[in-house]
Amino acid sequence: MKILIVDDENISRTILLKKMELIGECTAVDDSLNALELYDKAVKNKEPFDLITLDVSMPKMDGRQLLQLIRKKEKALKIIKKDRVKIIMVSSRMNMSIIKECIKLGCDGYISKPVNKYQLLENLSRMGFALPTNIEKDDKKKHTQIVARIIKRFYKGKIKLPVLPRIVNEVQQLMESQDPSIEDLAEIVKKDILISSKLISIANSPLYRGVDKADSLNAALLRLGIEASQGLIATLVTKNLFKSDNKILNRLLEKLWMHSFACACIGKRFAEELGIQKSETVFLMGIVHDIGKMLLLKAIADMDPKESFENMEIQVAIHEIHTTFGAAVLKKMRFSNEFIRIAEFHHWNDFSKNDEQELLIIHLSDYLAKEIGFSFFDVEEIDDEAKSDSRKKLENLESLKQLNLDPDKAMEIADEIKAIIQDSAQAF
Repeated sequence: MKILIVDDENISRTILLKKMELIGECTAVDDSLNALELYDKAVKNKEPFDLITLDVSMPKMDGRQLLQLIRKKEKALKIIKKDRVKIIMVSSRMNMSIIKECIKLGCDGYISKPVNKYQLLENLSRMGFALPTNIEKDDKKKHTQIVARIIKRFYKGKIKLPVLPRIVNEVQQLMESQDPSIEDLAEIVKKDILISSKLISIANSPLYRGVDKADSLNAALLRLGIEASQGLIATLVTKNLFKSDNKILNRLLEKLWMHSFACACIGKRFAEELGIQKSETVFLMGIVHDIGKMLLLKAIADMDPKESFENMEIQVAIHEIHTTFGAAVLKKMRFSNEFIRIAEFHHWNDFSKNDEQELLIIHLSDYLAKEIGFSFFDVEEIDDEAKSDSRKKLENLESLKQLNLDPDKAMEIADEIKAIIQDSAQAF
């Protein structure tokens, strides 16, 4: 396997070279013009590179320009898509608009600096490369081998992904019909006694409570509204995925569910504050944004029931790759592209005014859920500076800035809804 590494920063280039040397024969250069010359020579000699990593920001010609030029050359040479060189973009800041541009230009993957071995393994496997065993041998720790095996199994289709039950599809078909009604929805829902009773409980919870008690399914649906009911049915079905017969795993899944539920409640409140009409959609986005962690936890427990999830390396691994796993799960479950993007990009650290408000809200809500006590794995908070000044970190969140929210107001909303989160969770 031939690899070309292009990065103008010496330290970053050296780090990536060290990791890539475990995978194949590497050539590393510090500018795009030199890289282009090597690319042309390799193609001419019929010894093309299999993989190229491009730093997004470089002088003279940046990574995006080089990516575009390589794809144009391949098109001119009539190289079919499956035979094109695989290109991974590398960036110190995961900026949504830049990566979207790179995807349109034809990149195959993207990783952030400093390059994490789990990100690298995930990208290589997703692009169809066989993961070499010497990567696992480079780190003798058992958890590294477990994660590598999960990544392999995932992209070979050997990990079973959840499928939503029939009731969700029936409700979706109703919503897509010409004139859906509460009565029609009730006819579908009443077939499932558990969901029916849960919807009545939710209608009477602090999240939706009215003046009078909703004591029937129809009354509950009328209070919730047809669109909110659709999202809540999907929420109830999703909650069932956060369960396990393994007691230790089940406690972790319950903690993950509470984090997701808190994120959903905070997100719903922000959507209402910002005048977004589909606040219930934002609520469901909060529920499913970390679904990749659920899948990884179950997969790890299945492969090694004795594995300790308290190990920081395992937590880092789950954090690094859960977004890609989550996007795949939601795609399998036939969620829309906006939900899939939430799962894949909600941990990015750089946003712009062009990014979807829903994504910005979930990013902010995910952070605030941890701040008010509904954390899961705190791998993002391991540096002392971040721990010592959470207020400063909140002020610097790009999602907060792009939503034009005052940090004091945002924290006030999160604190106000904390009691509602605790009181309403039982209804689900």
